[in-house]
Amino acid sequence: MTESPKKILIVVAAGIGDLVLASKGMRALRKGHPGAEIHLLTSAEAAPLARNYGCIDRISVFPIRQWKAGKTGLAGLVGVMKDLRRKAFHLAVNLYPSQSAAGALRMGCLLMFSGAGERIGIDNCGLGPFLTKTVSAASLSGRHVVDVMVEIARAAGGVDDDRGIEAFWSPAVENRCRGLLPAGKPVVGINPGGHRSNRRWSPANFADVADRLIEQEGVVIGLLGGPGEENIAEAVLGGMRNDAINLSGRLTLEELTCVISRLDVLITNDSAPMHIAAAVGTPQVALFGPEDPDTFHPYTDPELYEVVYAEVGCRPCRMDDCIQPVCLDLITPESVVDKCRMLLRDKAHPAGPCRGADSMGRMRAYRD
Repeated sequence: MTESPKKILIVVAAGIGDLVLASKGMRALRKGHPGAEIHLLTSAEAAPLARNYGCIDRISVFPIRQWKAGKTGLAGLVGVMKDLRRKAFHLAVNLYPSQSAAGALRMGCLLMFSGAGERIGIDNCGLGPFLTKTVSAASLSGRHVVDVMVEIARAAGGVDDDRGIEAFWSPAVENRCRGLLPAGKPVVGINPGGHRSNRRWSPANFADVADRLIEQEGVVIGLLGGPGEENIAEAVLGGMRNDAINLSGRLTLEELTCVISRLDVLITNDSAPMHIAAAVGTPQVALFGPEDPDTFHPYTDPELYEVVYAEVGCRPCRMDDCIQPVCLDLITPESVVDKCRMLLRDKAHPAGPCRGADSMGRMRAYRD
């Protein structure tokens, strides 16, 4: 590209966590094209958080989960595509790599319908023929997905910086979240949910961990979860001997991000809250089932996270469900408690002035 495009479409039509992971690549595109009008196409679930990214000028919503579930008809999708085409984009960039041939076909059609003269993304799962410039699929091998997305951004003229992923919330949200968590004791958040059922450790195991931490470490437990996950948190609470603060289903996405930033430690399945914790600099214990920890581990200071997983031959796995998720069943409550105890000790005795605020994390930040 010899001339910076005037109007850019960034596509991250995936989940909330995927949007947070894309924040570094989006920022690179803004830095590489400071005068461009940058639009973001993202999922309805992720849009509330997307509105706080200063590198984005306009946001369009794509009902990706509804489409996959058959709840959005062709007419609704055509409407989205027509709206994109009217905006006359010069460049369209698909930041999040396609995960299947069907996903690549959907993305390819969307990019073509956008009308952008230049279409850039990674050549995997059959997306290549829809692109005018490709990043080799070999770029995926052995690399964190954040670094892959930055590579795609560079191919589109983006300029990387030395900062990590980010997540923001408004001052109004900051005010609303005051008082939700108690002062005076360490607070450990537990996120027992997640979009895919085969990424969820059992509620009984989470309850066991919560009781041990309360009784052995004197912590306060806060249960987290998004809309529709209230029953999972209730199952954890029902299996506990002790009380906990149950915030599941009570928080907006911005409020959840703010609350996560105030935790001493988060214990979480591989899910959006895991990536949010990495973005805001909260120490965490991340439990991995079918996904590859090397590709999706928390993108933050290595001192700020512990990954717990079992060595199994069937990982990575793209199944949405599993009759016998041995990858999670082999994780013991003892191992999770031990990792959490290590992070609590480090939190009480920080290693130095840069603890939790290095170049790959963002501590308790928000935008006006």
